[in-house]
Amino acid sequence: MPAISPEPALNQTTDSSPTDHTESFDPRAILRLLRERRWIILGTICVVLMGTVFYTLRQPEVYEAVCMIQYDPTPPRALGSEVEDVAAPAINFWMTKEWYETQNEIIQSRSVAERVVRQLSLNESSDFFYVPEEGQARWEAKSVEDTALALISRLTVEQAPDSRLVSVKVRDRDPERARLLANSIAQAYIEHTREERMGATGDALVFLGQRLDSLTTELQSSEQALHNFREQHNVLSVSLEDRQNVIARDLEHYSGALADATTQRIAVTAKLEALRAANTEDPLQVDATFISENASVAALRTSYRELAADLAEKSVRYGPNHPEVQAATARLKLLRRQMRQQVDSLINGVASQLREIRSTEGGLHQALEDVQAAGLALNQEEIGYNALKRRRENTEKLYDIVLERTTETDLTKMQKLSTVRLLDEALRPSVPVSPRLPLNLAAGLMAGLLLGLGMAVLLSQMDRTLKTARDVENLGMTVLGVLPSINGIEGQPLASRARRKRRGPAKPGKGPKRDLVVHQDPMSSAAESARAIRTNLTFMGAQSSLGALVLTSPSPLEGKTTVAISLAIALAQGGKKVVLVDTDMRRPRLHRAFDRSAERGVSSVLVGAATLTEAIQQTEVPNLSLLPCGPIPPNPSELLHTAAFVKLIGQLRERFDHILFDSPPLGAVTDSAIVAPQVDGVILVMKSEKTTRDAAASVMKQLRNVGANFLGGVLNDVDLAKQEAYYGGHYYYSGYYYRSPGDEADGTGCDSAQAAE
Repeated sequence: MPAISPEPALNQTTDSSPTDHTESFDPRAILRLLRERRWIILGTICVVLMGTVFYTLRQPEVYEAVCMIQYDPTPPRALGSEVEDVAAPAINFWMTKEWYETQNEIIQSRSVAERVVRQLSLNESSDFFYVPEEGQARWEAKSVEDTALALISRLTVEQAPDSRLVSVKVRDRDPERARLLANSIAQAYIEHTREERMGATGDALVFLGQRLDSLTTELQSSEQALHNFREQHNVLSVSLEDRQNVIARDLEHYSGALADATTQRIAVTAKLEALRAANTEDPLQVDATFISENASVAALRTSYRELAADLAEKSVRYGPNHPEVQAATARLKLLRRQMRQQVDSLINGVASQLREIRSTEGGLHQALEDVQAAGLALNQEEIGYNALKRRRENTEKLYDIVLERTTETDLTKMQKLSTVRLLDEALRPSVPVSPRLPLNLAAGLMAGLLLGLGMAVLLSQMDRTLKTARDVENLGMTVLGVLPSINGIEGQPLASRARRKRRGPAKPGKGPKRDLVVHQDPMSSAAESARAIRTNLTFMGAQSSLGALVLTSPSPLEGKTTVAISLAIALAQGGKKVVLVDTDMRRPRLHRAFDRSAERGVSSVLVGAATLTEAIQQTEVPNLSLLPCGPIPPNPSELLHTAAFVKLIGQLRERFDHILFDSPPLGAVTDSAIVAPQVDGVILVMKSEKTTRDAAASVMKQLRNVGANFLGGVLNDVDLAKQEAYYGGHYYYSGYYYRSPGDEADGTGCDSAQAAE
């Protein structure tokens, strides 16, 4: 069997909380949950289904009547498409879709429902409100509004996709009344639509007539005012426009000329500023574009550059006081003075040009102002004329529009067009639509399944017990191994819990003892599991000695004594000298497991009543000795906290290769916490489906606090027929390879054992 690779001891970890391992999704975990909680899920489904059937059978039968309405936003027009209806809907696609939805809401509106209520006197009908016979004598008529709301609650409007057809559905317990209500609602809606359409057309006619009279008076007044203006100013529209064209051409001409002059002035000004800013002290530094383009300046700069180069060469060759150097210096001064004279001449010329441009610009400004003044005077006359002209034209246009619209509206009113019509009347339904037992059962089944799964998950989350090795690993604990279940009655054959249920009660005396199964049935899965723990401890002790070990548990009845015996036997079978020490001085059990006397033991050696040699007893297992508890002392904790106990451990180390201390549960008493720091390591025994995560984490914290070398844990009493001991990992035990004496009769193998105390 593969062994677990050694991991660092837990007491080296600084974090006091259990490690939170993030688990990946495992479908087998879901299957295990369904298998474990299947009766809760099935029971919930059955309860929900029975409730659904009971509820469905008690519901009254409901019938649904359906009538069909057809929308026609653009009905045929006898006067042609050019005559527009004031109440006609828009024909744009999206606006038409919105119109359909609006009409669907109108069908379900309170106004249409109230019309039906008044027509059929539904507010005075007790049958409409499903009043039982015994309550009709006390029943009082309802208001029209409340009855309309009740009718709307039974109404459904559905439009067929990509069509103009709408189904009006009404549900009622009386099939005949359902048919009557559906047809009445459709007729009421059609009448409502027709009245709304005719009402809108009539209101439009009244408005258009009043507006037409007002526009007639305004048109006559505006025409007379325009005629009077022409007479007063003695102008014609044609001559006024010609004068405007002349002024416009003059404005364009002077504006263009002024823009050119301004542009020229800006350019000359920039040229003048550049000339004035030029550095005339050094001709080589005069880099203005206007200066560089001058031929005289360019020649002077060339001569200056050549002379400056010659002067530099002579200064280096002859020195500054040489006659040739001084002559060259004088010529440079002369060239610099000539350069300044040339630049000054350019500046004077550009300044004179700028004065001429400014004079021209001023004249253009004056001419432009004169033309603008003439244009303003002409515009002043035109304003009054255009205002009167626009008034007359606008009034005339409005008059023509209103006159045409009044004529069209009057004609459309005579047509009485309708945008909706009843296509199919509702028939009397023969089959109820509610209740639907198959549909309700399907919904109940789904609801029961979801509720059952929810309860199963909730119970699983509330279950804090450790079930698998992975649960132990999630606490941050090294898993040294797992031990399968063993029968709790001595002498029974080994079998899994599920197999024991199939076989029925077993007869005593046919199989090995529970605690000695590793010795008496070495081919069983329990024996192989113990040997796997031995192998893991061997690997973990490769670097440091693990001769003395303490086995404890979080709580009583978790199988630590059986695990200690099984591990001791496995170590002894490996050829090592092993001693089992019973330090559980409150409820000792090792001596009973081996049928040995407990008159002398640990307590006797510690108080000096017996020597170690006298207290140690041999067992039926080769290489395995037993040091029982001895007489139970009144103060076990104080007795273990003495120098005599430390001396006892030293003496045992000299005689044996491995020392296993069976200590009491650490969650109950502190004896194990006293022994743990004095040995090489601590093994925690946990029982599957009994030990809680919180209890195991608390024990781990206690062991860290006392400085114990915590090696890991052993998961005990794992039912392999129910779940894998370490799913997704390396551990897997099968009864196919390990047999038990009790399984020879039926040909089955031993695949589980119970290591409970």
